[in-house]
Amino acid sequence: MTIKLLIVARFQLQREPPSAERDSKKESLSIIIVVVITFLLLWCPVIFYAIVSRLTGKRLEIKNEASNPLRLLARSNALCTPSLYLWASPSLRTAVWKSVWSKICCCKGSKKLVGLISSMG
Repeated sequence: MTIKLLIVARFQLQREPPSAERDSKKESLSIIIVVVITFLLLWCPVIFYAIVSRLTGKRLEIKNEASNPLRLLARSNALCTPSLYLWASPSLRTAVWKSVWSKICCCKGSKKLVGLISSMG
């Protein structure tokens, strides 16, 4: 379903004439693709293990769920997704810096840091 939506969105973008709005939409589409691929990479091992263990009846016994490598991999998706959005969007990065980190960080010259953060990407 997601792949079908991505194909349709890409087709629609190709039909639009070149413009700043089209470039913005294209950038948004590419970050969504990266987020979906990251999600699949991080969750596929857990799903594959669940299917294989269901079919074979064999399970890996891990006493502590916090040290289960498959669960840690899947849970790391919660860190990767916001990081990817921050990496891909300079305006979001600047807004997060101004509203959150600049109030927490007691750095001098925070205006210079905002400019530096805005130029990253």
